[in-house]
Amino acid sequence: MRVEGLVAALSVALAASGCIMPDQLAQYQKDVADVQQSLATLSKSQSELDKRLAALEGKSGNDDTVKRAEIADLKAQLDTVVRQTTATVDKVDQVNVRVDRLSQDVQVARDASRRAAPPLGVPGAADAGGASGSPALVAGAAAAGAAAAPSPNTLYTSAYADFSKGNYALAIQGFEEYAERYPDTELSDNAMYWIGECNFSQGSFKSAIDAFDGMLEKYPQSDKAAAANLKKALAFVQLNQIGQGIEQLRYVTANYPGTDEARIATDRLQSLGKP
Repeated sequence: MRVEGLVAALSVALAASGCIMPDQLAQYQKDVADVQQSLATLSKSQSELDKRLAALEGKSGNDDTVKRAEIADLKAQLDTVVRQTTATVDKVDQVNVRVDRLSQDVQVARDASRRAAPPLGVPGAADAGGASGSPALVAGAAAAGAAAAPSPNTLYTSAYADFSKGNYALAIQGFEEYAERYPDTELSDNAMYWIGECNFSQGSFKSAIDAFDGMLEKYPQSDKAAAANLKKALAFVQLNQIGQGIEQLRYVTANYPGTDEARIATDRLQSLGKP
């Protein structure tokens, strides 16, 4: 599972960059451990069910009705395990995305630090104007600092940290500020996507749909488009707008074939009796 390597590499990158976010890193490591344990448990369950099913199908007996019922029950259990495995694999993908994005943020922070650092040998304000620097230089530095803050990296990572901790209201505020201040960065679409996720996690499904629609309208080619469309479908289902949910799930399967989102949409359609 590549996420293990990403988390390990990220630990080194965070330390090297001076951008230590222990709460986020600890959460990612916990997520990795959780999905690994879940996958191991599900794999063992599936293996045991496969063996039982093979043994039952090869068993001879006169009571075919009982045998068919037992086979049907085992197959139903296998289907449940497969669905749980699908959901767990989706969690792995989500963790991978989160670690990837944080790694990108760390690189942004590194680049920003390099640009902000004065060249070696250039005197500071204190050297130019005495121990405390001239009033004009001090005022200028303060104004520059105010104009530079908050940085894209600071805003995004802070909002994402709130999301990871379940502080959804604070996360929404942070992602909204990011989307407003920095609409043309690589993570602008992601910020709007996470606003929808925050609303979904709070059970505000109508607000989630509105947020996903806003993201898709502004960034139709986003790499989060498939996920946003899927979450829209799931929000419709949660609102008991089953018809719209089915239509949206079918949109995902038709427009994003071969993706995890399409696989999840197909599974959900089957559970709704609309394969």
